[in-house]
Amino acid sequence: MLFMCRSINPGEMMNIEHISVSREGTWQECKLRYKYKYHLRLAEEFEPFHFTYGKIVHKIAEEYVGCKGDKSLSEVAVDVLQGNIPIERGITDVFAPPLPEAYQKRMPGHLRSLKTITEQIGMEGELEYHFNYDLDPPNGKFIKGFIDRIIRRNDDWFILDYKTTKKGKFRKDNNSIVHDLQLRMYARVIQKEFNVPAENIRCALYYLEGGDLIAARYTEEAIGNAEQHLLNVYNEISNMPADAAQGNVGNHCFFCPYKKRCPAYNMI
Repeated sequence: MLFMCRSINPGEMMNIEHISVSREGTWQECKLRYKYKYHLRLAEEFEPFHFTYGKIVHKIAEEYVGCKGDKSLSEVAVDVLQGNIPIERGITDVFAPPLPEAYQKRMPGHLRSLKTITEQIGMEGELEYHFNYDLDPPNGKFIKGFIDRIIRRNDDWFILDYKTTKKGKFRKDNNSIVHDLQLRMYARVIQKEFNVPAENIRCALYYLEGGDLIAARYTEEAIGNAEQHLLNVYNEISNMPADAAQGNVGNHCFFCPYKKRCPAYNMI
């Protein structure tokens, strides 16, 4: 297969329009992958289906809570899976593809967990809250993202992030969640945009497989460190010459949508 790639001018610096927690993860994992995806904006060879499945489930959750009980969860799921509701909107809307058998088996349990948590916490609050937060005002070094759900009750704020991760080593637990970069940054955004004390914000990951809720509160220091870390990564990206990006070979390469073009991977 022939891949077309635009040339890079000598000394050209790495492009960064904004940062996100997922972009930070890509940068830390493999700088060459970052260059392919966010600097050169090359089309991905494939998307691992677990990413697509996560978008499907998040859309079902968003639509179900958003309709405030006007539709049952099963009705919403059918609408999304049959292509009546796009899982991504844009110049060209993206619709759910057919589920592989393994995901068909997982879906009912995930829907049960979604129904359970919604019955427990209700349907109020913000859904898919979009933020565009300047890490270094007024210099426009933005972090962008979406928070699945934000619920406010009096002076207390609750941030909920749905996860479709299977049980195993890739899940956070009550110990590792204290270091979760994404939740700490979410807490920082809520703190700054709504003038909320850090101690009034509770964050949680809700694992739909098994219905496990892993929650934490973060100190002012913890959320400030998350913001500073992301600013440091932003500056590191913007200060790196694009032609200096090197591939980092590891287990993550199996899921990389650029591995066919990657010189580091193809030297193995």
